[in-house]
Amino acid sequence: MIYWTLFATFFKIGLFTIGGGYAMIPLIRTEVIEAQSWMEMAQFTEFVGIAESTPGPFAINIATFCGMQAAGIWGSLCATIGVVLPSVIIILLIATVAGKALSHWSVQAALKGAKPVVIGLIGAAAVTLFWNTLQTWNTLQTKSNCYAVVQIALAVTLFTLAQVLKLNAIALIVCGAFLGFVLQLCGISP
Repeated sequence: MIYWTLFATFFKIGLFTIGGGYAMIPLIRTEVIEAQSWMEMAQFTEFVGIAESTPGPFAINIATFCGMQAAGIWGSLCATIGVVLPSVIIILLIATVAGKALSHWSVQAALKGAKPVVIGLIGAAAVTLFWNTLQTWNTLQTKSNCYAVVQIALAVTLFTLAQVLKLNAIALIVCGAFLGFVLQLCGISP
């Protein structure tokens, strides 16, 4: 039954992801594209962008979108509950023993050991999304060279603004969405 599969898949993702939503991207990609074939990579890349730019936690947004794609509204509910439930259970368990457990040397060592893994997972997600976007741009160049050039320029500009000027991510997302809207109105689209 697909509802149970969605719940179990996203429960596992929620249970084994340390470091937040971005660290989930490689695991979600593996599950929804390779293991379950619920969507293609191009659509997954779009969902990552949408999940990042919509209000709410990234993990919940991406689970909801993937569940909706796979099995409609009930699928989105199952995936969302699945990804949230492990965190709720873990927080409740930690709250009962939090004081001494978090300061214990073994817990601190485990958290320090997990830190480079999280950085690696986020880096892998960035490289995967960047590579997929480049492939999309190569495809678009045959359809609309102008659109591909504008998208590349926009991506480089917004990345530079984020890194150099330390502009707020929300402002950059709104700016990107607005520029995409303007490009569409100007007839510059794929």
